[in-house]
Amino acid sequence: MTDEEVMVRMAKYLMICAKGKSVGMADLLKLQQLEVPTNPEVKCVLACAYKHFGTLKDDGKFDIETSYKFAEECKEGDEKRLENGKKLADICIKVNDEKVSDGDKGCERATLMYKCMINNAPKLGFKVQLEPEKLGEVLKI
Repeated sequence: MTDEEVMVRMAKYLMICAKGKSVGMADLLKLQQLEVPTNPEVKCVLACAYKHFGTLKDDGKFDIETSYKFAEECKEGDEKRLENGKKLADICIKVNDEKVSDGDKGCERATLMYKCMINNAPKLGFKVQLEPEKLGEVLKI
């Protein structure tokens, strides 16, 4: 799976998770612009999306095993990409040690995961933003 395919899947999960919530398109676009959410509702939409990926468990914790499997899916025949995907999971597992105010709900931890991913993925060679025209296709705007 390419970086673009991952981002498209994430955008779709965010759209699914935002349905019926008081989260607007502007909120979702801010995530695409790599803005860490402060709105509790947006944080929970992020948690829902990570749960769809399988990287956030029902107990609200980051799931490193699923993240390693996801790195396998994303390796695209490139062992360095696999190694860096696992390295990213190893870096971001620290979010499980952080104190959060919402217990096992996962919204606060998902936000910490998001922040960790957007700060570290580019350093490991991963793209974290969709091109505007591709985003428009996904979001149908």
